Amino acid sequence: MKSKDILKVFEGQIDKIVLGLIALVSVILLWFFVIGNPYGVSVDGRKYGPGDIDRHIKQKADRVGPEMERPAEPMPYNKTFLADYSKNVQSACSKVASLSIPSAGESDVVIEEERMYVLPAIPLLTDVAIASLRGAAQIPTEDVGPDRPYKSVVSEIGDIDLVSVSAKFNAQTLYNNFQQSFMSTRLKTSWQDAVLAKPVLARLDLQRRTQQSDGSWGSWETVPRAKIDTYKNMLEELPETLNDAEVTVDFWKSQFANAVVQRDIMQPEAYLFTVSRSEWMPPKYLTEALDIMKKGEQTRERQRREDMNRLRNPPTAADARRTAERRTPAQRQQQQQQQRPGGRRGQDDMMMPGGMPVENPAATARAEARKERTLDDVKKDMQKDMLTEKSTIETMREPVLVWAHDDTAAPGKTYQYRIRLGAFNPIAGKDWFQDDQVAYKGQTILWSEFSAPTAEMYIPRRVYAFPMEVIAKAGSSGDVDGVKVEVNKYYLGQWRDFDFEVYPGQIIGFEVEDTDKANTALAAAPMMGGGMDQPKTVDFSTDLMLVDVNPMSIWSKRPIYQVLYCDTEQKIRQMAVGRTNWDDAVRKDYEDIQNAKQQALQQRTPEMMPGMPGMPGMPPGGIPPELMPGGIPPELMPGGNMPGRGFGE
Repeated sequence: MKSKDILKVFEGQIDKIVLGLIALVSVILLWFFVIGNPYGVSVDGRKYGPGDIDRHIKQKADRVGPEMERPAEPMPYNKTFLADYSKNVQSACSKVASLSIPSAGESDVVIEEERMYVLPAIPLLTDVAIASLRGAAQIPTEDVGPDRPYKSVVSEIGDIDLVSVSAKFNAQTLYNNFQQSFMSTRLKTSWQDAVLAKPVLARLDLQRRTQQSDGSWGSWETVPRAKIDTYKNMLEELPETLNDAEVTVDFWKSQFANAVVQRDIMQPEAYLFTVSRSEWMPPKYLTEALDIMKKGEQTRERQRREDMNRLRNPPTAADARRTAERRTPAQRQQQQQQQRPGGRRGQDDMMMPGGMPVENPAATARAEARKERTLDDVKKDMQKDMLTEKSTIETMREPVLVWAHDDTAAPGKTYQYRIRLGAFNPIAGKDWFQDDQVAYKGQTILWSEFSAPTAEMYIPRRVYAFPMEVIAKAGSSGDVDGVKVEVNKYYLGQWRDFDFEVYPGQIIGFEVEDTDKANTALAAAPMMGGGMDQPKTVDFSTDLMLVDVNPMSIWSKRPIYQVLYCDTEQKIRQMAVGRTNWDDAVRKDYEDIQNAKQQALQQRTPEMMPGMPGMPGMPPGGIPPELMPGGIPPELMPGGNMPGRGFGE
């Protein structure tokens, strides 16, 4: 009975026993996995959970931070080591009786003598000139650097407008100013420092500003070094303040003091033009060379027209008689004197014994003075201004010609430029400045003043669109459906054109295949261009969209129409259709392009040329001017600057 009673009691309380066991297990789990913090770590004798350990570390770091910012306490120098050091040195050198080696100093602070200098002035650049050269040049497709110069990297032929700004700076004045500041006899002998007195050029800073659509000018911006500049990265990475520098000024000076780097700063390399009007020259000489070419071209054209007139209208005997009668008495007398043997030729001639005339030296000098300069004269003068490996600017008495390039000029934009020269501040970071020059302590470069803004430099567009004639609707008596547009594009050093039939809502121009395939003159371009391949396609695409064609006048015998088009600024523009209806500016643009094309055809026609460079039949020194078609010299390459007005991008 008793066992049955116990079983009944157990069965009656089993649910409570199970609940008790569950509660016990829950308490154990709560203790080990929640209260007991099983994932905590012990730091500094205390256990922290995952949510507290980061807070504790941050608080500890905040307390340690101020301590780390305080300067370290100097450790006292133990003078007892001095005797042991001297004893060891004397023991090692006991056989050398006269050797005296100074012992280490006892102070841990280096005392530097206080100095005071007046910063040298950087002379202002003078004779600033600007010029632009357009053509097809070798543009590198790889990075250029000291180990990979421009002429050794892979290049491709591309069109470029290279703007160059030249100036002259007085190197003698620069060196004298540095000598006066750091080696003057008025300074203490201990202050005179030949290292500080040698200037090192740091940068030739070229800046430009762009003319806005309303005619105002934007802000000045620094022009980056040309893509082909060997030391482009090093020159552009030079910080202007010590706050941005990771090394001292002395380190940068040692890098820039190299003669090759100094020449690159003053006279950087120019692009190699495959097709251009002239080889690149500094602006001073390029402008003169282009003027000489233009005058020569005008003279040859005038001579050609006179020859053509003489061929068409040969002179008769009566014309010759009338010409002789028109001579003045002085001219007839001069002719008689020249024909008379031993006669007097004029006041500028002298007679030698035997009646032989001799030229008067004064007359010869005047004749040479009147002699016009040639391209060879320009090139000879240019070579005198070019720096070489043997050039030392500190000994040059004449001002040094320097220049900078801008190879980022955009077609259709108008710019102004200014330039300045900078030399390293040799005492940057030191307390050797006068009170009125303390602001230069953190300046890495000492700059000259900027030159005055140059004349406006317009970069001609490379794409022009000229509406030539309207397109009538099919089966219509007078309704107009579209317009025929001639697109001219400057591509790979020469002007190319193609006619497009454009209708309202269409973009003007597209890519055309083999546009000059049938042109034998242009097919000779690779030979004249140094291996340049003719393009298989030419992209005549523009950003212009034809909106509509409207009549301007319907009362004349031939109606006059105008086109409405949307330009790159999303503005509606208008222009008359037909050459006779264009304004003078647009007509001049078209004529200039046609003249440039004709000039290229005259020069490049293979059957007109006696030989090509590097080919049989080519005389030494190239094609002589008298053998060129129309007498055009080989320097007159196609291209050149053109105004930028009219219907175009």
